Amino acid sequence: MSFPPRLASFVRPLYIDLDGVSRFEEVERIATIARDLYVPRDGEESRAFEILLIFHRLGGWLEKVGNISRTLLACGGEVTEEELRRTARSIRRLSTPSSEIERAVASAVRIDEAGLRGLAERFARARREGLSIDEVARAALAGTEVPEWFTDEARKMLRQRLEARRAFCLALLEESAPRGPSAK
Repeated sequence: MSFPPRLASFVRPLYIDLDGVSRFEEVERIATIARDLYVPRDGEESRAFEILLIFHRLGGWLEKVGNISRTLLACGGEVTEEELRRTARSIRRLSTPSSEIERAVASAVRIDEAGLRGLAERFARARREGLSIDEVARAALAGTEVPEWFTDEARKMLRQRLEARRAFCLALLEESAPRGPSAK
């Protein structure tokens, strides 16, 4: 399944940052990972999964006054109030997911952040935060805790991304290591 079309058209502009850059590709990338991790059992579960995927990066946006009704009006029956309220509750639980759907989405977010793309985003933020590239690389080498609720497939995907990140960080730190006279 994929995102309901009218809902995707409505939500897409909500992912545009102040600098005009869209973060919707992040949602699509995470959705691809989540779909690899979890296959819904039926149409209703599939629908709940897709609606959570499309809203999960908006955080508490759905819970703000008027946003559920605004979504309902804009999407003309493509989604129900109960589906949106259920989605808002699921978003709140993503740090400690309680359903298979929530675990798949939460795992996909962590897997996406653990790879080279997540590392590149950390490098991009580093300057604003007063961190050097070496500091970011060293921090990235400090282990990543794998939540107990990760499935075996999620662990495998996370491990692959962490290995790529580790190799890159080691190579980066090697390049920036001071060289003595014997290295010339």
